[in-house]
Amino acid sequence: MVVGGMTQFLTKAQGMPKSIENAITKIIRNFIWDGKTTSPISMGQLEHPIAEGGLGLLNVKVRNEAIDITWLQAYMDIVTTVHITARRPTWAFVADTIINTLKPEGITNNTDLRTFLSSWNPPAKGKRANKLPYMITNMLKITRKHHVSFAPLKISENLKDQLPAWLHMGAPPRTYHKTKNNCL
Repeated sequence: MVVGGMTQFLTKAQGMPKSIENAITKIIRNFIWDGKTTSPISMGQLEHPIAEGGLGLLNVKVRNEAIDITWLQAYMDIVTTVHITARRPTWAFVADTIINTLKPEGITNNTDLRTFLSSWNPPAKGKRANKLPYMITNMLKITRKHHVSFAPLKISENLKDQLPAWLHMGAPPRTYHKTKNNCL
């Protein structure tokens, strides 16, 4: 209950640092093998369902990644219509504002640059990424790991109106790096 339920509930609410994830994985391993340093069966095999020769053991890393993906799903919910309020959670707009503090040099407007609706990619690692909170950095890493992008089958007129004119995700590379664009 503690390893599988309580930690995952807290992870959904506030994330889980890698050090805690590693510590919980070690606790599970020590419990299964009664503290022995070498194991005759890999943890990967023990995580398989019983029908496949495993124990159905919790894989904390994979479960946490699944939780991160649910956060990403909520963040990416950009569907809005004229008659229905946005389903996008308030924290996602706050995350956009925080991410926009890292917008590329040369962008002087203060408009909202939604991460997946423009051609620039915020950093997920390095000196600039260290300015972002852990949860946002982690979300960006998951995005890149799973090659997440904005690719709807059909875009509503309302959503088309929200797409940026500059740094448009469909524009060819280096489109807006000309002197005449400064005037525009």
